Amino acid sequence: VDRPERRVPRAPVLVIGSPFLWWMRVAELRALLAPVVAGTGPSVHPDIASARRFVRGLDAAVAVAARGGEPSSGPAPALVAAVRRPAFGFVGWVARLLLRGCRDHAAQMERAVAAAASERAQSVDYGLRIVAQEQVGLAYAGWDRLLTRVALPAWRMGRWPSRLDAGVVSALTELSRRDRLAEGFTSRLSERPACDLLEEPGAMDEATSLLAARLFHGGPSEPGPDWSPVDWDTYPEEVVDRKWRQEAARLHRVLDERDDAHDPAGAGPAPAPVSASEPPTLARVIDRLTADPAGPADGPDGLDGDAPRLAARLSVEVAREEAAATRAHGRDRAAGAEGPTAGPGGDPWIDGFAPVFPLQPPRTGRELLADHVTAMVCCAAVDTAGAAPGLDWLDGPALLVGGRRRADLARPVLSLVEDGDDGPLRAWLGEVGVRPEKPVRLV
Repeated sequence: VDRPERRVPRAPVLVIGSPFLWWMRVAELRALLAPVVAGTGPSVHPDIASARRFVRGLDAAVAVAARGGEPSSGPAPALVAAVRRPAFGFVGWVARLLLRGCRDHAAQMERAVAAAASERAQSVDYGLRIVAQEQVGLAYAGWDRLLTRVALPAWRMGRWPSRLDAGVVSALTELSRRDRLAEGFTSRLSERPACDLLEEPGAMDEATSLLAARLFHGGPSEPGPDWSPVDWDTYPEEVVDRKWRQEAARLHRVLDERDDAHDPAGAGPAPAPVSASEPPTLARVIDRLTADPAGPADGPDGLDGDAPRLAARLSVEVAREEAAATRAHGRDRAAGAEGPTAGPGGDPWIDGFAPVFPLQPPRTGRELLADHVTAMVCCAAVDTAGAAPGLDWLDGPALLVGGRRRADLARPVLSLVEDGDDGPLRAWLGEVGVRPEKPVRLV
């Protein structure tokens, strides 16, 4: 746990398996592991253990005898090998003879051990084992949603939730309440969780959370100024609100750029640029997306109007920022190349340049544009309508209006971005009380 970069083969098992300890109860975990635990009883019997050591010793003797007569190099080693070859041949012959003699007895012993383990496993309540297996699938579903909807937005802005496994419990409790897929299972939370079997569950959760960030997103192996942990209590303020305002600021920087012949989208003549001194308002974004440029009607990603140019510029801007962050991290790693965790050749696992198991493919220009417009709408709602940033355990960043989540913003935004139709969005803004002409606060 102290140095997860040294445990590459076991790291995915540790990260993917850890949420089950927090969601499953002690009795369920024991029932799930009953067949494995049941086999350990006969295995530790002194007679069985000594018999297995004897068989393994014979196998090793046969292997050593097969290689013992081979010369390494030079005339002297060849002479020694010629002298030793008959002795090793005799040892190998005796070992093979003994293996053939005890083969049937060893097979009968292993079958008896397996039968005893199966009989002991059947003593565990069958219904509890079925429930435990259901909990495994449920925990995996909640873990997947938590990573892709909740952790990923924080990772993209240089923060990593320090209690991912604890978040699984909240996500699955919310799933039970909302979809009633696990009706009655919330009462399980009063029972002892399996993570109590660990000596320091909090320290294990934090280490696993950092390791998960490295596996699925890529990043430094240790916290730093640009890679700091965040608690769930401060997630809405430090991640959600900051994410919205960063994306809104990026969108307005793109709007301030002057269109020229080097337009990334290459979509023909561009509309007249907006003055950089114009305040950042939602009305400015809506007017730009509903403008009718003098170029082709349809652009890449199925976007109309000026949206293709904005989407392409956002893609370039995001790629530029990610490349700059990677270069900055590479300089930090080069400065400390003498440390024990530095690796030669720019290994992605050691240097943190790339995730080992990416969660999602890169976002398209349309997805980036929709995300940035949504962020701008949320900033306007927070600044002019009294809304607040929030966290939904299954869907990630959420907009709270009157203390309740508004989950109906995606369709009006897509209507504006894809079709240039601002009618649904303006109706939504009027219902919530957002004033699009008012400037918003950016980072």
